[in-house]
Amino acid sequence: MRPEPRKKDTPEQFMMAEWVKEAGFGSILEQDFEPYVVDIYIPDLLLALEIDGPYHMSRRDAYRDAYIRTTYNIEIWRYPLKIVKSSFKAEFIDNLLKYAQEQINA
Repeated sequence: MRPEPRKKDTPEQFMMAEWVKEAGFGSILEQDFEPYVVDIYIPDLLLALEIDGPYHMSRRDAYRDAYIRTTYNIEIWRYPLKIVKSSFKAEFIDNLLKYAQEQINA
């Protein structure tokens, strides 16, 4: 039994997925990493994006993130829902491209 039920995709998820696409990467919404699900997964970068709304709990999220990192070798970036807006787009894409370059050089 999954500890977190599947939820509907949010406008912020669609917006961030579009930003990922604009940066030149594909993404998957609501990707399973049993027993968890991440909001957005970028397979080429082994990177998950989580948009934290009002119901996220930091202790539970820290355990969940550690599990996904160690079990699946997936890095996780968390963003508070309140900052995921169009004014954040340029900063997000810049950070994503820097991360991609770091992965290439690693």
